[in-house]
Amino acid sequence: MATVINDGARYAPRERIPENVIRLLPYRLREELKRAEERISQNEAIEEVRVRCGKAASITVSGGNIMLDSVITRLEMDSIMQELCDGSLYAHSEEICKGYLTLENGVRVGVCGRAAVDGGKVIGIYSVSCLNFRIPARYERVGLAVSDIFSSVRSDGGVLVYSPPRIGKTTLLRNVARRLASGAKPLRTAVIDTRGEIAPFLDSQRLCIDILSGYPKPVGIEIAARTLSAEVIICDEIGDADEAKAIVAAQNNGVPFIATAHAGDIDSLLRRPQIRMLHEARVFCRYVGISRRGFGEDYRYAVNTWEEANDRIKNCGGVIAHV
Repeated sequence: MATVINDGARYAPRERIPENVIRLLPYRLREELKRAEERISQNEAIEEVRVRCGKAASITVSGGNIMLDSVITRLEMDSIMQELCDGSLYAHSEEICKGYLTLENGVRVGVCGRAAVDGGKVIGIYSVSCLNFRIPARYERVGLAVSDIFSSVRSDGGVLVYSPPRIGKTTLLRNVARRLASGAKPLRTAVIDTRGEIAPFLDSQRLCIDILSGYPKPVGIEIAARTLSAEVIICDEIGDADEAKAIVAAQNNGVPFIATAHAGDIDSLLRRPQIRMLHEARVFCRYVGISRRGFGEDYRYAVNTWEEANDRIKNCGGVIAHV
């Protein structure tokens, strides 16, 4: 049975859509977004701005979608892409093929269009049809519970945080990194920030933190463990085989992890082969599921020990579906 914790994490006073997003957009859409911000309540915020070529733009407010009147032309979409890539789509082609770009303040931009595929691998994206600007949220207390859990168990292992998409795992990791790397007894904290989403807001000069930005996770993990002598490694959205092997190797060197993964519940989490591999290596001694009822609501944590997670595997006959 999971232990349930509520840490009272509330959304901080909302900010406007970042200027580096606004300046990319056509004037008529900027004005429409300005009017939309004026209409929503202080307890709400625009979470996403989605522009579509030849179709109406939309915004996501507190989980709900609102269609706008502005329609983006092909010329405007191409212009936005050029601005996003500082005039060189080629320099950002690898990220674009993976479906995202990241702005300097942690805004992730989802990218989709017509894909060129070779041998099952996307080698190019043409005629971009949609850009989704995800606006980072700020919660004042989120991550406090996870920081406390890690501090109490780090000699035994790490913490794996899981949830469905868009619950706030990256926001949580950012706050956890800040807490562990500050205070009277800061830890040497290494953040593997492959997509450049965690580092924003971690620029204080008083943080004992090293950020490996843009590194593939396996490479960043090895550097953090072997050359930076990290006391804790933090990374987002783990799951493939190379990442799992690198995590096990670092854990064998005595470096604990705080990481996140996508999963709706602990059973579906433990069905993933690479997570099962990490479980069998006892990399994580706590599994923490996060949820919240709506935007601005308290974070809720469901905490399972390694033993409790192992019992769930046994009760399912130890069968792991290859998903």
